[in-house]
Amino acid sequence: MKRVATHELLAEIGHLKNVLEQAGIACLVKNEQLSGGLGDIPFLDCIPELWVVRDDQLERAKALLEQQWRAAAESPRWRCRHCGESNEGQFSACWQCGEADADT
Repeated sequence: MKRVATHELLAEIGHLKNVLEQAGIACLVKNEQLSGGLGDIPFLDCIPELWVVRDDQLERAKALLEQQWRAAAESPRWRCRHCGESNEGQFSACWQCGEADADT
């Protein structure tokens, strides 16, 4: 097993896990339940981690995640026509109200 990503937001790790699983890469999340221990456990020991189960899938997983991060960085922000909320480009629906982006 090899660690492929860490992020302070469990939701981001969950999203990345879904990306890998859709590509047929078995993975698991470590430190998923440790946020309640912050203060008693060092911060860096509580950060959610994404691990690839099979070592031979590590390079493919890294490539998929790199592609995901690049696409997110290159996508322009958009404003929801329904509620006016600003959304990051990788989202096809408004995080605030759920309205679909009319341009996607």
